[in-house]
Amino acid sequence: MIRFAELYAGLDATTRTVEKVEALKRYFQTAPPHDAAWAVFLLLGRKFGRTVNGRLIREWAAEATGYQPWLIEECNHVAGDFSETLSLLLPPPSHPDPPSLHEVIEDQLRPLIGASAHHQKQVILALWDRLESRERYVLHKLLGGEFRVGVSRLLVIRALAEIAGVERAVMTHRVTGNFEPTAETFARMISSDPSTDSIDPLLPFPFMLANALDRPTADLGPVTDWLLEWKWDGIRAQLIRRDGRASLWSRGEEMIAGTFPDLMQDAAVLPNGTVLDGEILAWNEETKTPLPFAALQKRLNRKNVELTFWPDVPLVFMVFDLLEIGGQDLRARPLKERWEMLSRL
Repeated sequence: MIRFAELYAGLDATTRTVEKVEALKRYFQTAPPHDAAWAVFLLLGRKFGRTVNGRLIREWAAEATGYQPWLIEECNHVAGDFSETLSLLLPPPSHPDPPSLHEVIEDQLRPLIGASAHHQKQVILALWDRLESRERYVLHKLLGGEFRVGVSRLLVIRALAEIAGVERAVMTHRVTGNFEPTAETFARMISSDPSTDSIDPLLPFPFMLANALDRPTADLGPVTDWLLEWKWDGIRAQLIRRDGRASLWSRGEEMIAGTFPDLMQDAAVLPNGTVLDGEILAWNEETKTPLPFAALQKRLNRKNVELTFWPDVPLVFMVFDLLEIGGQDLRARPLKERWEMLSRL
């Protein structure tokens, strides 16, 4: 926790890209692998959920400091950051003994989700009594379930790629999708082997998102020479069939297989070693046309969809690109070739 708090302070104290990358590299090269995996998880913007209600934290802070709630709020107005306010107002720890980052998250914070307020209070007070001001500041950021600091995803990937000695595109693939932060996960991330053998076979490729044209279309030649596609009003996703298993990922790098079990059932017919890029659409079987996005929303935000719900909102996976076939990465091949192979598939 001490190392990660120092990294947070270092990243927050500079606007220079080179200094941020060097700070990241120092941390990843010296931190225990289990902690480093969690650092990657957090710095990439991953979430593990809000653990404690902010109102309760304010109540416990008033008890621990002896200050009236109104005075704490006035201090917060001056500081402008409640995490910083608490870290400065709390009394020094009587038993300073900072646990590691992974211990704080896995053993202390994660179990607080859904726990009683009494148990939550005991855990938080005990942590306050073990952490110095800088570590408490980071703890308070973690309690909200979201962790933000002045470093972009691209800089994290750049630092990891330089440590591993691989191309940034390789590292981008390795950190795409959700992953369980473990020492083994971090070891795979920083492997010097550029092949995909060190990557979980169910992880997607990095999504290639559309960009607006930055010049007049007249400069791009006759429109008859273009490849044109519809802009489908659905959910961009990758459907993967590898290692005898299937997975479905949204462009937000969330595993959404449980939300669309009908698509996962269809994925079983794909050849092993296949990755499809496309759009999930609510579908009218009679007219063979997409339904409005509002129809698809009925299927969203559900971790699991029961069998009886499928016929109400029929779906298709509208495939517009073939990224892998027979375990062969096709992304460097011309789109026209990929379309021809997709048509045959």
